[in-house]
Amino acid sequence: MNLKVIFYNSLFLTLTSVANAKYPNIYPFVPADDQVIHKTVKRVSEDTSPILNMKDAAKYSSAKSKKQPWSSSFWPLNQGLIASNYESTRIGYYLDRGFFSWTKNYNTFLARKNGVLKNIESLTQGQLNTLAPSEKYDILMGDSSFDLTNRLWDYTYKWGTKKENAFISNLNITGGKSLERANEILKTDMADTYTDALSIAINQVGGLAESIAANLVESNQYQSFEDALQEGIRQAGLEKDNYVLVKKNKYIALWEGICHGWSTAAGVVPRPTRTVKFDLPNGKKLKFYPDDIKGLISLLWANSTIQDGKWIDEKTGKNFGGGVISAGLRCNLKNPKKDRWGRVYDDRPDPFSGSHDPRCVGVHPATWHLALVNIIGKQGRSFIVERKISDEVDNHPMSSYKMRYYNPNTGRFKNNFMDAITTINKDDQFEEFRSPKAKYILGVLTTMTYIDYRKPTRYFNDSPANDDTKDIKMYYDLELDEEYNIIGGQWRAKKTGVAREFQGRPGSPGRRLNRPNHNQPDFFWVITKDWKNYFQAEELEPWTNTTKLPPKSWKEKALKAHSFVYQKTHNFNWYEKCSVANKETGNTVKVPCEFKTNQPQPLLNVVNKLIELSK
Repeated sequence: MNLKVIFYNSLFLTLTSVANAKYPNIYPFVPADDQVIHKTVKRVSEDTSPILNMKDAAKYSSAKSKKQPWSSSFWPLNQGLIASNYESTRIGYYLDRGFFSWTKNYNTFLARKNGVLKNIESLTQGQLNTLAPSEKYDILMGDSSFDLTNRLWDYTYKWGTKKENAFISNLNITGGKSLERANEILKTDMADTYTDALSIAINQVGGLAESIAANLVESNQYQSFEDALQEGIRQAGLEKDNYVLVKKNKYIALWEGICHGWSTAAGVVPRPTRTVKFDLPNGKKLKFYPDDIKGLISLLWANSTIQDGKWIDEKTGKNFGGGVISAGLRCNLKNPKKDRWGRVYDDRPDPFSGSHDPRCVGVHPATWHLALVNIIGKQGRSFIVERKISDEVDNHPMSSYKMRYYNPNTGRFKNNFMDAITTINKDDQFEEFRSPKAKYILGVLTTMTYIDYRKPTRYFNDSPANDDTKDIKMYYDLELDEEYNIIGGQWRAKKTGVAREFQGRPGSPGRRLNRPNHNQPDFFWVITKDWKNYFQAEELEPWTNTTKLPPKSWKEKALKAHSFVYQKTHNFNWYEKCSVANKETGNTVKVPCEFKTNQPQPLLNVVNKLIELSK
């Protein structure tokens, strides 16, 4: 058995030569499988009979979701998420207090905790109005300890100091469990052969012992991995104390927050439209502005298990996962290269998975086009788009789209898509990359409209007129078979021809007129149609007088919701890896690790009541 292949098979790729340039043998330089494209469209649309033919798709050349998703903040992590009281400043919310250093914001909270939060009874009505959403929620629950608020800042502190290392519940540096795991995998549908099962097992549970065993086989000291593993386990046992977790930086990126909570909820949860008021025992009012309620909704959705990928067992039809269905992959490369046409592509393996997949090139254009047509066009549902090709994650709910069609060889727009279709020939700049099933190509200019972030405000009312929207234009072509079924396509950095970073002489007026268009989405994801199954309210004492605080019995249930622990453990089929380094040599090895993270959630019953009262 060739262990080098097991460990590094994803790194060895045949290169294809294009006009003296060598590119990896993956999309876009190799056509994607049309069956995979169609299967993906069925999966993300949850439609067994989706539109796949261009003649049918053309009926949905423009569409918008039945309900416009609502704008909200992404609630920056460096400001404590919804535990920030979002004070207005001249430089704006997102560039507010200590935005380069989360520690300044954390220290501000500590001072606030020992001052403002200890004197709630003496606050003026104006001061009560400007409390953070989580602080208002804690007061609503009659919680003078501010449990939810403190947990959010605790998470901020742990992430800022140790990142994911702060939540490790088990670290197995030695490893040595791959053979047992391989036998378990063979009993499932995950692998057909023992070699495949062992490869998966090593990726899942392999540690220092497996790394040593692989080196022993590669140096010809052992003939098989199985024989070498026992010696690997022995050596790992002697060396494990010399390995420590690789330290994480102490920064929180400006883009980190709960955009994944806002963007998923905004398309399906009713919009809070007006301010909700409660009478406090001291005679003052506790006001939840629409943006306060949006913050609580966003946190609930961000920390719910609905964020897990939906995984259906094909035999039983049962969902063993969450409520997210996605297409495409996140680009993790720093400064990926551009091909001769100006398009970003995956010039090297992903730094995290080690596999060489089409990530930075964007989600496949045929998949993207058909998703727009089927989800927004046919079904009237919105979905979430990660709009940037970069390692930064920037989720937004889609609202609408418009498509125009052009001849991909001439660049001329046509009113009827049939007039823009052309046969694949030598005039096609991507001819050598086309699917052998493709007969025609069609150029598409798509303008997608998405809901943008909006800094939180204390407006008394909210409506679609308050939403911020943005348009992004993108070029691609679609490959059609002889029946006009959409079976592939290529992204374009320019409508036709080659895009360059610069045009003309340095300093000339036209120097930047030919910049590449890299607007293709990194990936997109959809919330399952049965999303309500993930949000089951508790059976609680009725809250009859909603002008006052809820019954005291609600507080106990709320504290349980705050203490929810998300487990990325082997028992829940999570097989994470952590990097450890030899203290003497600096050699790093990825080893199995498990995580238990407190993902505090506001009580669903309270959030539902706020939504109901704010209609």
